[in-house]
Amino acid sequence: MDYTSNEDLARYEQIALMIASEILRGTYKEGERVSGRTSLAGQYGVSPETVRKALALLQARQVVEVVPGSGVIILSRQAARDFIDDFHEHNSLEVLERRLETLIRQRNKLNTEIEKLVKEIVHFKTGMLKNMQNAEEVLVSPGSPLVGKSVQEAQLRTLTGVTVTAVRRRGRWYASPGTELRLNAGDLLLVVGSQNAVDRLRQLAEVKPAPHDS
Repeated sequence: MDYTSNEDLARYEQIALMIASEILRGTYKEGERVSGRTSLAGQYGVSPETVRKALALLQARQVVEVVPGSGVIILSRQAARDFIDDFHEHNSLEVLERRLETLIRQRNKLNTEIEKLVKEIVHFKTGMLKNMQNAEEVLVSPGSPLVGKSVQEAQLRTLTGVTVTAVRRRGRWYASPGTELRLNAGDLLLVVGSQNAVDRLRQLAEVKPAPHDS
């Protein structure tokens, strides 16, 4: 893994990993005394303060020992390996934690949208129940001009003034019937409107067959 390109790491952490990697590759040997902070700062192109922080990380893990006025002594190649491995695990954990935080935010947003939708459904069903309590039933007879037409095509609201809230067909209710549902003989219309409007609909829907000549 190329730690030096990881934007999530502080610069001094990148330098600490670079030095540990150099030790692991054998560039710096155990027991070797290397340049001080100023020289290392020039070597890695950072400030002496950044190098100081990097060396402090490595010294805390006993990878190196900083000797004031004398330089830096490489203590342990194995400690350098452990430092890199531990840092890799820690960094991977942070990635997972950030991913989890993102998923939690997405879940919370989704839960909010679900709650809003549930409220809208409940409001809609409540309105339907109120309409059904005040609704009347109108049967579509075989001779009705409504047979084969959808509620919209029949223009029932325009012609009669009623609102068709549902259609019952063979024991099944179809709420708010759209253009895809065409009326059949035997359908039961659940409608809301004034008595005059309902009577006008009955004249269209409950047409009695003409008597046959004897």
